[in-house]
Amino acid sequence: MPTKEVLDYQLTAVDLSADQRRRAVVAVASLARDADDCAELLDMLGLSAAEPFPNVPAPRMQ
Repeated sequence: MPTKEVLDYQLTAVDLSADQRRRAVVAVASLARDADDCAELLDMLGLSAAEPFPNVPAPRMQ
């Protein structure tokens, strides 16, 4: 059975909204030394550099 700490971590990871995740990615990227540092930090946090750029549908042509 998982410990209380593991369950708390899993719940915290799930509870983050998309906006919170995007802001975390931007904050990490702004403080990273370079692209490799940024990628490593994001990986440690379970985030992806693609999160600030959600798939937005292209405008419809009329």
